[in-house]
Amino acid sequence: MIGETKFVSVVRRLAPSALIFLSGVGALYVADLTIAASANDEAIALWATLKSFMMIASTFALFGINQLLVREPKAMRLLTRVGGANILVVSLVLGIIGAYFDLVPSILVGIVAIAGFSFSNLAFQWLRSNLQVTAAYLANGSWRVLFLLGILVFFINDNVDIGMILTGSFVISGLIIVGLIVQNPAKKNLVSLHDDIRSVKDIYLIGSSYFLAAISLSIATYGENLVVHQIGTTADVAQYFRASVVFLFPGMILNQYLTAVFGLAVRQEESRVLKNLRRYLWKGLAGLLLMWPVLIAGGYVLEMLVYGEISTSIMLATLLSMASCLRLLYVLPGSFIGVIANRRTLLKASIIYLICAFSLPLLSLLFHSLGMATVISVALASLISWTLRCAVGAGLVYQRLVTVTLENK
Repeated sequence: MIGETKFVSVVRRLAPSALIFLSGVGALYVADLTIAASANDEAIALWATLKSFMMIASTFALFGINQLLVREPKAMRLLTRVGGANILVVSLVLGIIGAYFDLVPSILVGIVAIAGFSFSNLAFQWLRSNLQVTAAYLANGSWRVLFLLGILVFFINDNVDIGMILTGSFVISGLIIVGLIVQNPAKKNLVSLHDDIRSVKDIYLIGSSYFLAAISLSIATYGENLVVHQIGTTADVAQYFRASVVFLFPGMILNQYLTAVFGLAVRQEESRVLKNLRRYLWKGLAGLLLMWPVLIAGGYVLEMLVYGEISTSIMLATLLSMASCLRLLYVLPGSFIGVIANRRTLLKASIIYLICAFSLPLLSLLFHSLGMATVISVALASLISWTLRCAVGAGLVYQRLVTVTLENK
């Protein structure tokens, strides 16, 4: 009875934020499904490339400052000012570069997409650091819901292109985010495991390590479409995106929610998280093994329902679903490295992660040169990259577990 009471309490506490999170992530997922099912190869390739470039470019715009908001809430005001200025400058530069290399449909769309996504992420971490988790997910998910509405109303009827729909979504979302921040002012006396930031110089010195970790994660997570774009054709990009929507993205929905929840839990109650890790580790790994065939079977069912046919090879489906499981597994080490790692450990891990991330394009080129199909080459390279990343992360968590155990003796 006590266990059930605790379970009900946890569900009630997480339910509002979980529902809002699912609304935001679900909206973007439905938008992806709609585009993949109704658009031609050119439109699909445009959205897949724009989305990937926007999310990778936002890492440069944020430069790890969003992570510092959770790590060091005492410096929240300075971090917010520096983060906002950095976003404006970097979005302008990368928007122009993206348009030059045909990664975005226009300079305006590129600038607004990068700035809008970056500001929503900064606001998400600001609200989350202030323990306003429900408002944080509302800020982060508003543009996704607006984008879905734009796709359903305008894109299907061929009235407005994807770039302009995305631009409008971010403009309206920005107004919503401002309102949320005004209604949820910064809290005082927040738990802070570190207090290292005193100046703008400190922000960029410490943020650089988070930036390396974040850019490696962005490349590993969103770089596949850009690699396919470079070594393949428009049809290859469309094929990879259609397969990813049904075999890779479903598992990533849970991944995104747990990343935010675990990061805050580690900061607030690290000892409890480690205790539960010892208790449920093997059960969790067994659950991931069971999740793999479920993702494959569910993906084929979804593919038949949405696309009206089964066109993805069993090899591509297997590789993508395995990568989805590994991304979910990485949630825990990612939460630890982002919150409690010291600067030296963080820098060392970030460099290793960056090397793992660059194995994606290098291995893709290698496999492609050996005669593998473009989509198989990239999917296999991505799976290897995530395997390496999880192995490194598991080692870091183990080191932390040993350290805490010795400290408590």
